[in-house]
Amino acid sequence: MLLISFNLSAQNIHPLFKAPQEKLGFRYFITKTPWRVQVGWHVVDDDGKPFKDLFDVKKSWNILPYPTKVSVEKECYYNWNVELAFAYNIYKGGKQINGEILTDNKSFYSIDLNGKYLLTRKYRIEPYLLIGGGYTHRATTKYTSVPTLNAGFGATIWVLDEFIGINLQATGKLGLLSPIYKSGSNYTQHSVCVLVKFSGNSRRLKAARAHLNTIF
Repeated sequence: MLLISFNLSAQNIHPLFKAPQEKLGFRYFITKTPWRVQVGWHVVDDDGKPFKDLFDVKKSWNILPYPTKVSVEKECYYNWNVELAFAYNIYKGGKQINGEILTDNKSFYSIDLNGKYLLTRKYRIEPYLLIGGGYTHRATTKYTSVPTLNAGFGATIWVLDEFIGINLQATGKLGLLSPIYKSGSNYTQHSVCVLVKFSGNSRRLKAARAHLNTIF
């Protein structure tokens, strides 16, 4: 009876969380463990006042009506995910950027590589902490091209059992220009994205797909 119980328990362990001594190889990691793809909207707050008027949408928030962010994320061991994200935006004339009012539109884009530590994977809401680095380009007179150090937090809310979800994220970006803490290259970025999870070996994901097929 003890042997049967052990076998049943071992079969229920997701390949992503198998013991470290079971070396499955890089190819298995790339093809079988879950990927996440996100598409959505993001907001850039670059008014030069990091701790004031955080929700001054009219003067400080830069957002476009169509999706402006896409990211690809890979689930790793020990509750870590790795994300590669690209975002595009426009600083519109009339917005406050680093204490000045823009007279015309300016383009913005960023590319970031972040690590996410998930506080839990067991529930429909997955909160996490984020740290990483990136590069930002702003077509403004100052701080045009800037490397950044990123830190933030967020959460994924699964709408359909680990298949389709909503991701909410807030990130502070520290521009690596002197003087670092007082540089106008710092800004904050927030996003709301629709997330789809892909995996070749997830039982829960297969069950979610089957459920989706019964609905449509």
